[in-house]
Formats: sequence, structure tokens, C-alpha cells
Amino acid sequence: MKIGIFSDLHDRTDHLEPAMRQMRLLDCGHFFFLGDCTTPESFLRILELTGGLPLDAVPGNNDHELLLMHRMAANSPAARLHPEHAVITRYGMKFSLSHYPKYAMREARSGNVDAALYGHTHQAVREMYGDCLLANPGELQGRTGRIGFGILDTDSRIMNLHAVDLSAS
Repeated sequence: MKIGIFSDLHDRTDHLEPAMRQMRLLDCGHFFFLGDCTTPESFLRILELTGGLPLDAVPGNNDHELLLMHRMAANSPAARLHPEHAVITRYGMKFSLSHYPKYAMREARSGNVDAALYGHTHQAVREMYGDCLLANPGELQGRTGRIGFGILDTDSRIMNLHAVDLSAS
């Protein structure tokens, strides 16, 4: 399974749409969102653009209407909004999902997960910490100049980082 991983949207749905289009063209059948959509309207747009495919999401420090976001996820056929740190198993891999690097580093050090994924820093990172993939897909906001996402292939256990092609919008 290919999982599209993205974070730090900060209401830039104009960047979300081409990113989701690219992830779907690259055969992603599942999505992880690592926080900071900022408003419920942006979260709703994420839900719409996943098109009923599975979504596992965690909130970030700029997501303040969590009760409404939880209700939106509950009304979606395949979405789940987890607490700020979640450890989940999907497709034979154990994942740590969080917006915050502190949780990812803790899980990577523990050796109890296959991949520790986080957002918050807006910086794309992909490295191995022992046998654990420690990764941040970067940001969709565009604050750092690189607008991007990651795709993790659960068969090969490799995550590639991709830049969003805004010219295809």
C-alpha cells in the first residue's frame, strides 16, 4: 500500500488540491495527516479530497476546534482523528503519528514502531533511527519555500519526499 503523508496545511487549500491530485496519481490508497490544518473548513476539505479513502489524522498546535473536527471525521466513511499522539498498525507496519517531533523521537528511540512520523517543523526529513523510519513530510503551507508531501510504500518500507507541482493546478 502507498500512503500519502502530509502536514502543516495552515488553511492553504490551494496547495492541498494539487498535492492530493499528485498523491492519488501516484496510487496512494491511504492518507496520514500530521496536523495543523488550522480551521474546520480546511479539515473538511481534506476529508472531501481523500474521496472516501482511509485517512488517519492527528491534530496540531494550530488546530483549535477539535470537537468539531472529531465530529467531521466521525461522519466520514473512512476517516479517523486520533489524539495528538497515536500508535497504529496498518498494512503490517506499526506507525507513530504526531504533529510533534518529541513523540516521534521518543518512539524512534524505543524501537517499538517501524515508522515515527511528525510535522510541526515544516522541514522535510527522512532518516533511519536504528530500524525505525523517522520522517517529516514537510509542509503544504509554503512558509519555507518547499511545498511537499511524502509517500510511504508499505511493501518496500521506503518513504519518498515529493514537491507539489503548483503549475498543474
